[in-house]
Amino acid sequence: MSLALPEFSRQLQPLLSGWTVSRLADGWRLQQGERGVELRCQPLPTLQMGALVLPRLAVSISFDGGSADQQADFMDDFQRHFRRGGG
Repeated sequence: MSLALPEFSRQLQPLLSGWTVSRLADGWRLQQGERGVELRCQPLPTLQMGALVLPRLAVSISFDGGSADQQADFMDDFQRHFRRGGG
């Protein structure tokens, strides 16, 4: 993702409603009943395109429990919260 970690953390906040959240060294563990989700972020080297310098993160999402529909719903929510405008 083309985000710095502070931006990722800020955009993640609305998604956390209804979850019990534990901070990990490299991400977050979300728990909701028997469902668990781990979000992990690893900084990558910035991408420079001329004068433009873009931060980058490798983000992984892993699920523990929950149905395939619940996992798909989480991914839909995640994508909605991290959608960026563009042309």
